[in-house]
Amino acid sequence: MRSLRQAFPVLIVVLGATIPTARAQTTATAGAKAPLTVRASCDTPTQMMHVQIANTSDRPTAILVGFTAATGQTHVVNSVDVLAIRPATGADEDYVYVNPKFALATGAPWIVSLAAGATHELDLPLKDFISSLNYSPLDPSIAGGARVVFEGRPAAKQPTPVWTGKVQTVLAPCT
Repeated sequence: MRSLRQAFPVLIVVLGATIPTARAQTTATAGAKAPLTVRASCDTPTQMMHVQIANTSDRPTAILVGFTAATGQTHVVNSVDVLAIRPATGADEDYVYVNPKFALATGAPWIVSLAAGATHELDLPLKDFISSLNYSPLDPSIAGGARVVFEGRPAAKQPTPVWTGKVQTVLAPCT
């Protein structure tokens, strides 16, 4: 417990340095329809968010979902954010998904290839969505109505071209 308390200030500094301060709502190109859709739901008893990314195009699409940790067996998501409305001010608050076991890790890109009509599913703990404003975890009571954003980013030095852009959905109230 003591080492966790000592590491927490380092984690806060790293999060502050790596979390973007502003997010814009965009698609792959102006006026173009994204080949993906995203759906999300959450479950209050398990405190989990279920995210489904679907390829709605008629051709295969590759997406960068995150990275593969050094062990080569653990995939770490870093492409899903939640934009919730702060109850106190009504302003948007960005919650970035940060897996606490791998907050300081890096690794090879985790690319998922989706055939036409295929889906990829992720289960993510709500407590691992951390506010970029005050570093608090996402509260399930404010998650309902929040926007879940999947951001496809470019994969550096990869032979496989990946889709880039943003798609989002509204999260129904947690049940």
